[in-house]
Amino acid sequence: MLALDLDVARADRAVHGGAGRHHHELRGGPAAGVAVQAGELARLVARCGGRVLADVAPGGGRHVFVLFAAALPWRELRDLARAIAFRFPAVDPAPMASLGGQISPPGSRHKSGGWRLLTMPPEDARAAAGRPNGAGVWAALLAEFAAELQQAERAPESHGDDRAFPELDDAGVPWIPRSGGRARLGAELDQVARTGRWDRSRYQGRSEARMAVLAAASARGWQLADVRAAVGSGAWTGLAALYERRSEPGRMTRLLPCEWRKAVGFVSGEKNVRHRPTSNRTSRPPADEPALAAEYGLIRAWLTAALVAAEDPERVRRWGGRVIAVRLVLLALGQAAMVSGSSVLEFGCRNLALHAALSHRTVARVLELLRNEPDPLVDLVSRRQAARADRYQLRIPAAYAESVRWRRRRAGRVDAIHPAFLVLGGTAGLVHQVLDGTEARGAEVARAARLSPTATSAALRVLAEHGLAECGRGGWRRGRAVLDDVAASTGAAEIHRERAERYRQDREGWRARLAQYQAARHRPASERDGWLSLDDPDEYDFAACRWPVLADDAVRGPPSAGSARESA
Repeated sequence: MLALDLDVARADRAVHGGAGRHHHELRGGPAAGVAVQAGELARLVARCGGRVLADVAPGGGRHVFVLFAAALPWRELRDLARAIAFRFPAVDPAPMASLGGQISPPGSRHKSGGWRLLTMPPEDARAAAGRPNGAGVWAALLAEFAAELQQAERAPESHGDDRAFPELDDAGVPWIPRSGGRARLGAELDQVARTGRWDRSRYQGRSEARMAVLAAASARGWQLADVRAAVGSGAWTGLAALYERRSEPGRMTRLLPCEWRKAVGFVSGEKNVRHRPTSNRTSRPPADEPALAAEYGLIRAWLTAALVAAEDPERVRRWGGRVIAVRLVLLALGQAAMVSGSSVLEFGCRNLALHAALSHRTVARVLELLRNEPDPLVDLVSRRQAARADRYQLRIPAAYAESVRWRRRRAGRVDAIHPAFLVLGGTAGLVHQVLDGTEARGAEVARAARLSPTATSAALRVLAEHGLAECGRGGWRRGRAVLDDVAASTGAAEIHRERAERYRQDREGWRARLAQYQAARHRPASERDGWLSLDDPDEYDFAACRWPVLADDAVRGPPSAGSARESA
């Protein structure tokens, strides 16, 4: 349940203190402002496909309850409550700020006398309580408040900076979340999008006119999917006409994604806004956008399933002493999937090891453990062959499918473990990832990191020694130290470089051996082929030239049959 407390005192401060975005709505007095904001919240949830339960106190304060059909992570509920408070200044996030938060329900006696009364018909209240909101409503609320969620994460260090920065949606397409949600275009550009006619004195040609429309849409919190929906519904037929060219059918399908990324980059000021988490390559034909969106959605759902697996006591018991290593490998697999844009991975153990802060032998053993589990998180598609690594398919265990729907991750960058934790330890890396700018007590950090209190406490001490964690009056928060600097000062950066160089030599040596074997295999046959006599020593010299034998110190590899899983 998301419990939102709209407080008259906070509304009064917003009126007289100038905070918030609703000054014009609060002029009728604090109680009137609270009523307006409560109504807006209910309508916003309705736009997201949900319903609320709402009441009012004798003094004018109101509660808005958003009930869900499944349990949700408390930290996610807390963060969303804080984000809502940025847009609606009357909302007090205190009831959601800790696991011990409390709020009085409808019908309860008020401390000043009287009762909390429903502000909606009883049949609607019964429907809201009896048919809670589904996973789609939760996902829509996260998307609606994406900019405010960014602002809440940066609150302690933002110094008044409330800009929204680009992030990736579930299809891997960049967009700019806007505080206050998506807004309509201005009258002039809205007319251009609807009719295709533009002011020739402002925009020289069709290209400039449509780029102006796309830039305005991105600045107002639109996503590429929203633009396509407006075109598909017939509302923006003018924008579609600006792309048309008789000699080039399907021109809009080809150009729109590229021009959208340019518009997002222009508005955000970022020089390289990527359509994938890696490079912005345009030499390949455009991918099937619906298939790409489904693939990114599957990858993010799998990342959520990995978090659910870390909470499963039976699976953690099977992992045993390798539980930290398993979680680091899962993070590396998730980042590899986002980089490649595919849930089928062909990354060698050495590649994954560099992003998991582990040795390649440990990664190989962990992958073997994961693929042999019942209802596993990964399936082995094909084994290594020559220079190709094992191929794995990410899969969501059937036991976690329902939980994954309710723990949908917000879109954004997926990071594996930093090389600094080669020295600081994987446990410290997992704890560091859950810390943010807000203070949280040790028990809350342990719960978020899916670790024991003892392990979390030790990891926090290690992080604090290197400035990566700070303990304030309300608990622990992320420190000001930079991970790259910590890696350099602890020697982890040098260890990482040495491993990367050694792994590069391993791969080059193995490929060189493969090339020599391949060359020998295709060498023309001679009359001396066949059984070699033991009496003529020249036969061995000829054989050595025909079938190269490389010294152990020249090349590392090939791996033995027993260590096939450790292929590069």
